[in-house]
Amino acid sequence: MLQLLLLAVIGVVGGILSGLVGVGGGIIFVPGLIYAGGWPIQEAVAASLVIIVFSALSGTIRNASSENPVDWRKAGLLSLAVAPSSLIGVYISRVSPEAVVEVTFALILIALAYPTARGGGSALARGGRSIPLPLVVVAGIGVGAISGLVGIGGGVMLVPLMVLGFGTGVKTAVSTSLAVVLFTSLVASAGYIFTGFDRLLELPVLVAGAIVGAWLGVRLRDPLPENGLRIGFAIFMVIVALRLLNRALGIF
Repeated sequence: MLQLLLLAVIGVVGGILSGLVGVGGGIIFVPGLIYAGGWPIQEAVAASLVIIVFSALSGTIRNASSENPVDWRKAGLLSLAVAPSSLIGVYISRVSPEAVVEVTFALILIALAYPTARGGGSALARGGRSIPLPLVVVAGIGVGAISGLVGIGGGVMLVPLMVLGFGTGVKTAVSTSLAVVLFTSLVASAGYIFTGFDRLLELPVLVAGAIVGAWLGVRLRDPLPENGLRIGFAIFMVIVALRLLNRALGIF
C-alpha cells in the first residue's frame, strides 16, 4: 500500500506540473521512479513517456474550456517536427549514454531562460521575432530527440520556442505545448514498447494520479498573472537545467 501511495503521489505532482507550466511531467516522473521507486533508468524513461500521454491528454482536454485554449495550427506544425524525431532519442537511449544530450539540454534551457523572463512574447507581439521560424522547426527536431532520450515531454523547451519564435503569449504557449507533448509522448512511448518495455501493468496508479494532477494544474494556472508565470517559468527552467547538469556531471 505504501508503494502504491508513493506512485500515486509521484503521478499527482507530475500531473500538476504538466498542467501548470505545460510540461509532460517527466521531470518529476523519471527521478521519482528512479529514486523513490527503484526503477532502472531506461524503464523509468519509458514509463514516464507512457504516463505523459495521459497527463498531457487530460491537460489538453481541460484547456479546451480554459481562457487560453490550444492554438492547433501551431501545435500541428511543431508536432510534425517534434513527434517523429522522438524516435531518434529512443534509439540513442538503447545504444549510448545520456550525459552529452542532458548537458546540451541544460545549456539550452539556461540560454532561453533570460529572454523568456524578460518577456520575449511581448516584443514578438509588436512584430519582431527573436528566433526565425525555420530555426524553431529545427529546434523542435532536437527537442523531440531529447524527449525520447530522457523521458521528458519537451514542454520546458516548447513554451519558450513558441514565445520567442511565434510571438505566442505564455499561457497560450503552455496550452499548445501540452498538445505537442501529447503527440510526442505517443510516438516515443510506442517506440519504447516496440523495443521491449513491458511494465505497463504497474502504471495505472501513476496514470490516475497524473490525470488528476494535470486538471488541478490547469485550473491553478488561469488565475495567475502572466508576468508572474513567465518569470516563474524561467526560474523553473534554470532549476531543471541545474538538476540535469548535476545528474550528468555531478558538479554540484
